[in-house]
Amino acid sequence: MQGGTFFKFQSKNLATAWNTEIQPVEHNLGEHPLFSDEALARLVEGNAHAIREVSTMDPEREDKSAWKRGSIEGMNGREVIEAVRDGLYWVNVGDVGTFDRRYQDFIDQLMDTLEAQVPGLKTFNRHIGVLISSPGARVYYHSDVPGQGLLHVRGEKTIWIYPGGDPFLPQESLERVVTGLTNEDIEYDPSFEQHATRILLTPGTGALWPLNWPHRVVNGKSLNVSVTVSFWTDEIRRHALVNTANGVMRHVMGLNPRSRAISGPSYWWRAGLAAAWKASGLSKRYREKYKAEFKINQASRARQTFKEAAE
Repeated sequence: MQGGTFFKFQSKNLATAWNTEIQPVEHNLGEHPLFSDEALARLVEGNAHAIREVSTMDPEREDKSAWKRGSIEGMNGREVIEAVRDGLYWVNVGDVGTFDRRYQDFIDQLMDTLEAQVPGLKTFNRHIGVLISSPGARVYYHSDVPGQGLLHVRGEKTIWIYPGGDPFLPQESLERVVTGLTNEDIEYDPSFEQHATRILLTPGTGALWPLNWPHRVVNGKSLNVSVTVSFWTDEIRRHALVNTANGVMRHVMGLNPRSRAISGPSYWWRAGLAAAWKASGLSKRYREKYKAEFKINQASRARQTFKEAAE
């Protein structure tokens, strides 16, 4: 790829707008051979332990109950890519930077570019994932715990990003997500749409958004490949610890926590409770276990509908 990989933030006031506004990003990842069909097939085959989720969904409804989890057992990488191209699937491949350092280099370069423009910003635990998804596939309204972004490589998709806080992300809902008492899904209301920022993602575009802001995605009419970006800062980690502790107090102990301070005695007490909660392993009792409800049909490459997959 001539000229190497580049990332460019479009904001003229990135230093002051960071983590308060959505930040559009330009890049040239689509020109890199690591995102060809052959490379993606190798990534799926060689990184099987990090296939976090294979799913199908109802393409007509914003209804998380229509999300069905599946399996690619027995399929090679090329078969998976072809099934996604012709079907209605969403494949989430995580930990790709560990599988191949060249993928990790992308997010490291992105975050280094960001840190150079935002004084005092220090990120760690940078992770990169790859989403391979079908024409018309969608991801329902949800929120993520770490810092988050999406870089689009192939195809077209639309992402809607919503402000944080009530009513889009009630504090109790955020606590459930951070604590592990539920998955990333939160309650969606069509009235939220008037407050959403709608972005059409095409190859070479992307966005990072403020912490925990909810979002949902709908693909266009072709195979989609996107890169997920997640990272932590000290401030993000502190918010996560406080929300974890408050979630345990509210949803497990039956208390009504008030403080969300990320410094001082209240913070340190909560940080200790959050650490104890994590060490106890109790969240595993509540967290939904991955259970495949269908298997991708490798014998047929015809487009598989939600109804067929759910049967």
